[in-house]
Amino acid sequence: MTSRLDEPMNEIRHIFRHAREIFPDIRSITAATCVYWIEGGNRTMATVIRSLGIAGIGGYPLGVEVAIIAGLPGTTIVGLGDSAVKEAKDRMEACTEVLGYAYPTRKVVVNLSPSDIRKRGAYLDLPMLVGMLIESAQVVPRKDGWEETAMVGGISTTGKLVGFGGVLPMAIQARKMGWKRLVVPIGCADEASLVSDIEILACRTVGEVVAYLEGRLHIGSHRREGSRGPSEQQAKGGDYSDVVGHEEILPYLAAAVAGNHNLLLVGLPGSGKSMMARLLPTILPPMDDDEILEVSSIYSIAGELDGQELMSARPFRSPHYNMSSNALIGGGPNATPGEVTLAHRGILFLDELPEFSRKTLESLRLPLEDRRVTISRVNQTNRYPADFMLVAAMNPCPCGYGGTNRCECTPYAIRTYRQRVSGPVLDRIDMQKYVGRVEFSDGHLMSGTVSSAQLRGMVMQARGRQSHRFGDDGIATNSEMDSSHLRRYCTLDDDCAALLQRTYERDHLSVRARYKTIRLARTFADIDGSDRIGRPHLLHALFSRDLERGMHHA
Repeated sequence: MTSRLDEPMNEIRHIFRHAREIFPDIRSITAATCVYWIEGGNRTMATVIRSLGIAGIGGYPLGVEVAIIAGLPGTTIVGLGDSAVKEAKDRMEACTEVLGYAYPTRKVVVNLSPSDIRKRGAYLDLPMLVGMLIESAQVVPRKDGWEETAMVGGISTTGKLVGFGGVLPMAIQARKMGWKRLVVPIGCADEASLVSDIEILACRTVGEVVAYLEGRLHIGSHRREGSRGPSEQQAKGGDYSDVVGHEEILPYLAAAVAGNHNLLLVGLPGSGKSMMARLLPTILPPMDDDEILEVSSIYSIAGELDGQELMSARPFRSPHYNMSSNALIGGGPNATPGEVTLAHRGILFLDELPEFSRKTLESLRLPLEDRRVTISRVNQTNRYPADFMLVAAMNPCPCGYGGTNRCECTPYAIRTYRQRVSGPVLDRIDMQKYVGRVEFSDGHLMSGTVSSAQLRGMVMQARGRQSHRFGDDGIATNSEMDSSHLRRYCTLDDDCAALLQRTYERDHLSVRARYKTIRLARTFADIDGSDRIGRPHLLHALFSRDLERGMHHA
């Protein structure tokens, strides 16, 4: 049955299209509104714009569905958006007027699908506004394949696009989905273009996005200026050849890095503990491509990615001891990542370990075991990776000179000081080494005998053996081995088993410490190029728990 409105509707549509062909820049609000009003009763499908959201450190596909229906004028945004998302309706109205379009006089309903995931931030402003303009027939896309173009970005009341943090994981997800184009604000285009095999369309204003969709403006794929890409980053300054008088400690540092074992250095003030810890990045192995994208996504969400290159160097985080447990583990109203996540695939260095609050140190228990953190809030729950190597430094006593004639601390004061680091936390640290005082005969030397290049060679050799050993086991280093891996790869002969048992009983080691000792012995064997754990490897591992052994024998 033919509606009596079909003939005038077709005539007005024909006039409107003819006018747009003659005057491409025309803003014929009256004609567009008439077409929409006449078609309104027959429209059954909403306009859907592709977009993306962020959950944890990853992106996920998101559809912005815009429908204009009969009802009182107003805009309703559904889909579990936060305050920033709901305030978008006011920005959309102001921006629409600035651009010369008419905001619909009927009810506008915006659904953010999937509707069961909470969304936060203003990066959905652009797809919501573009969807409304297309749904109201004020913008008629003529660009081929525009439906497959994803959009993210905030808008201002002046029509400019506003950048945001976290565009990198969104671009990675868009590439995984097989999407070809992603429209982003110019302010975060450099970061988005770090992802290959996807066109990044950088726009400064909403008007540019509209002109692109209507075929009036060509926008090429964005290219970063002076881009270096994920090139090998050199550690900033320093070499282990600068370390004098501690050559016996350096092999233990190499073993800690090779097996990703946690490390605690105990020594006098000025003995070189912090210096040796801060030089560890010079011997860390490089990250592979998947690790680079994973770490870069974390820093993108945290707003710490400069947009010029990917995080190709492993992180080294050194927070101050007055930090809170929320800053260390993560938290806040939006459950943002903390230092343990920012140190993922790298090193978390806690200098002056006993000065951290008890609550802060105790919060490390689960991340050190699970290698991930779950942060729950009323509005959302985020899960972040936290696979880091813990490196810590501390003095032997409150005055710092324990074991010398300068120390005036009582045994009770020393015991109280060391008990600031609880037994469960200390038990999770694989290596606890004393750093002795440098003798004057060595201290006048200008350089040591072991360089970072030599230690890095030991690390790379051990990592290579671990990579070949574990293959498809789903782990990369010896510190990740569970009991099944220990039975398969860490068989001890009778002599080593008896030595370990005697030490276990004498020093009252925990089962966790026993297994950590075996894992560490496996790492020393890898550095030595041995397929089996020998007595020297086990002895090196047993001699790695100086502080815990000293406390038991005190």
